[in-house]
Amino acid sequence: MARRKRLSVGAYLIDALAHRGVKHVFGVPGDFILGLYRIGDDRGMHMVNCTREEAATYAADGYARERGLGTVAVTYGVGILATMAALGGANAEGVPVVVIGGAPGLAEHDGRVIHHMPSTDMGTPRRMMEEIVAHSVVLDDADEAYGQIDWLLDSVMRDMRPGYIELPRDMISAVPAGAAHAIVRPAVPELPPARIQAAADDVIATINRARKPILWVGNGARRLRFGERLLALAERTGMPIVESVMGKGTVDGTHPLVLGVYVGAGSPAPLREYVESCDLVVEVGVNINDITTGAFTSHIPAEGSIHMSRTATRVGHHVYEGVDLASIAPAIEQRIGEIRARRVPKGLPHAWATGEQTGDRITTGTVADRLQRFVEPSDIVVSDVGVAAHLAMDARLNRNGQFHIARLYVGMGFAVPAGYGAALARGKGRPVVLVGDGSFQMTGFDLSTAIRAGVAPIVLVLDNHGYGAERSIQDGDFNDIAEWNYAAVGPAVGAIGIRVYTPDELDDALARARKDRRTAYIIQVDLDKLDVPRGLKALGDGLAGLMKPGH
Repeated sequence: MARRKRLSVGAYLIDALAHRGVKHVFGVPGDFILGLYRIGDDRGMHMVNCTREEAATYAADGYARERGLGTVAVTYGVGILATMAALGGANAEGVPVVVIGGAPGLAEHDGRVIHHMPSTDMGTPRRMMEEIVAHSVVLDDADEAYGQIDWLLDSVMRDMRPGYIELPRDMISAVPAGAAHAIVRPAVPELPPARIQAAADDVIATINRARKPILWVGNGARRLRFGERLLALAERTGMPIVESVMGKGTVDGTHPLVLGVYVGAGSPAPLREYVESCDLVVEVGVNINDITTGAFTSHIPAEGSIHMSRTATRVGHHVYEGVDLASIAPAIEQRIGEIRARRVPKGLPHAWATGEQTGDRITTGTVADRLQRFVEPSDIVVSDVGVAAHLAMDARLNRNGQFHIARLYVGMGFAVPAGYGAALARGKGRPVVLVGDGSFQMTGFDLSTAIRAGVAPIVLVLDNHGYGAERSIQDGDFNDIAEWNYAAVGPAVGAIGIRVYTPDELDDALARARKDRRTAYIIQVDLDKLDVPRGLKALGDGLAGLMKPGH
C-alpha cells in the first residue's frame, strides 16, 4: 500500500481497511473511539452503529466470512469487554475479525482513574484481549503506527484469526513527525517445496490404493472457499462428498456427488454406514471435536484416513508438519491427472430432508424441507445453534459457500447480526436467518440495524418454548424461557411479523416474504416443546453420556 506521510493515524487505519476490501465498520460509538468514527465517516467508510457490542462483533464475523476481513470499533473498557464473548467465536472458528479498541490518551497514563475502568492499570482490557486474539498492537507511536497497522491486518487475514488494535484517543489524529518507520518483524518461514511434494506423493498414492474413498469436507475448506475446487476433484475421481457440521454449505448440495452432512451417530443410518464402510476418508479441513464427530460416535480410524488441516497434513499415521491445506491443495490439483478415476457408486445414500409430514402440526422436519425448497442461489443462509443448527444440516442448499454458522463455538445470538453482516459484505443476496427463540431473545432486536442499513432479512424464529438443545441433554424447568410474541417484534423494529402453526401457513408466509423483497420479515414458527431434530437428539444422547461419571 502506498504510504502517505501526512495522514493521521486514524485516517491511515481507515484507508488501510478500505485497501483490504472493508467498506463497513461495525460497533457502538463511545467517547474514546468517537474520533475514529468521525474520520471514518469523512473518508467514506460506512460506520454501522449496532444495538450492542456483542451484536456488532457477530456482524463483523459474518462480514469476514464473506469478505475476508471484518472490523469492530468500540470504546474503552465496557465496549472492549462487551465484544469478547462473540470474539471468542471468531477465535474458535478461525474468522479474521479485528477489534479496534479506543483507549485513554497517552497523556492520561499518569495514575488517574478513568471512567469505564475504575483502576489505574489501564492495560487490563488489552491483556484480556490478548488471551483470545492471535495478534495485537498498541498504536502508541505515530511514527510506527503505519507499519503496526499493516502488519496486524495482514497477519489477521493470512492466519484467519482475530486481532486487536488498541488506539489511544490522542493518537487518532496524531501525524507522524517524519517518514514513517518500517516495522521489522520475523518473517514467516517458507515451507520447503520438497516437503509439500512429499506429502502430495503420499496423498495421491494412498487415494489410488483405496477401493472405496470418500471426501469429508470441513470448515477449513469453507474458509478457503474451496467449493468449486472440491467439486472438480470429486468429478475427476468419482469420490462422493460429505460435509461436517462445521463445513456445511462448502459445496453446492444439489450436485449429485454431495450426500449431505456426516456426523457419526447423528447421521441417517444409511449415510453413516456408507461413510464408515469406506476404506479411506479424505478429511479436507475437518475440525475433529465432539460436535463434528457426534459426541465422538464417528468411527473413522487414523490408518483409514487422510487429514489436511490448517497446520499439517496427516496420511495414516505419517504427519507432514507445516504442510497445511492451503499449501497442499494446489500441489494435488497440479497432479490431478495422476489420481485414478473411478465410476461413481450407484445408489448413494443422502442426508437431505424428505418432506414427510404426519398431521397438521408443523415440525422441525417440515421446516428443513421447506427451507431447501425455498432458498434461492442468491440467498445467504445463516443459522444460530441448537434446534436451528440441526434442522439446517438436513436442508439441501444450492450454492457453494451459501451457509454460515458458528458451530464449534456454539455462541447463541450469532445469526441475526451475522446475517446482515454477511449481506453487507457480499453486496447482494438476501439473508435467510434460522434462529431459536432463546437465541433471538439475545440479539434479535439487532434486526433493526439490518433494516437501517438497507438489508431485508427473512428471519425464521423456531419457537419451541425454551432451550431445545439443552432439553435433549438434561431436561428441567431451567430450560424454560419467557414466552415472547416474536411476530410482534416485527412492527417494533420496522419488519413484518407473522406467526405460523401449520405447514400451509409456513408456505404462505414464505411466499409472501419472497415476493416482498424490500421488507424484512420475522416468521414465528410455533413448534412443539419436545420437537427435536433427528441429529440433535442423537448428539444430545451422546453428550448426556459424556456427562455421566467416568467419562
